[in-house]
Amino acid sequence: MALPNGEKAKCYPRGKLKQNGELFIGDIVDIALDKEGIIENVRPRRTQLVRPYVSNMDGIVIVLAPIPKPDMMLVDKLIIGATENGIQPIICVNKADMEGADAVAQDVANDYKDIADILVISTQTNQGIDLLMEKIKGKFICLAGQSAVGKSSLINCILGEDKQKTGDLSKKGDRGKNTTRHIEIITLDDGTQIADTCGFNKLEIPLFDPSRLSTYYTDFDEYAEQCKFRCCNHYKEESCGVKNAVESGKIAKSRYERYARLFEYVENRWNKRYD
Repeated sequence: MALPNGEKAKCYPRGKLKQNGELFIGDIVDIALDKEGIIENVRPRRTQLVRPYVSNMDGIVIVLAPIPKPDMMLVDKLIIGATENGIQPIICVNKADMEGADAVAQDVANDYKDIADILVISTQTNQGIDLLMEKIKGKFICLAGQSAVGKSSLINCILGEDKQKTGDLSKKGDRGKNTTRHIEIITLDDGTQIADTCGFNKLEIPLFDPSRLSTYYTDFDEYAEQCKFRCCNHYKEESCGVKNAVESGKIAKSRYERYARLFEYVENRWNKRYD
């Protein structure tokens, strides 16, 4: 925490907070100051995401790149978390100067044009950086995505200095090496706050009734009104407006196929919750 004189002090959780470990980056807390800060209470969170563990943010910037190969299922899961918290996501296709970026940008536009703001950026040429800054100005946002997509490079570009360590791809499978070992909130002169998160290649979503899954796919809503069954899950049901929209090209087939895989996964977890 920052003290009135601008210095920083280490703070430690008290009692149950210490035992439960229920502290997120971005939490607003009550503390008692002695020789060190003691965190006594966490105030109610406006928003929160689990992995990345960040609270009270206004937005999430999901970063993709041509390499490593984009994991659209990871994007879907991040958007589910954002939707649950009423957070409007921004998707940034980074490394626009790299071969294959146009194809990635087109795939992202096909799948998410009705769900998120989509920007094509480059930290090497500064393409799209000003537009991104306009969208996040004065807000608290977190960056999320796979390792080595350029989240730390993006922060360095915004700051104009090499504050964050950047990494390369591992030799095996073009997967990113995780260079961000902790989460830090960086505050800009205009009040914008940015939390860089550890890169990750897998993300677990909470356990919930599979009938809720479609509520996170807001681009399905318009077509769900045409389903024969009121409680249609858009999975195996007949006369499904969402599946008809997929067939007619109104919903990207790739996005629906990921939904179907995720529905099956959520359903299996739900059915085995007491095992």
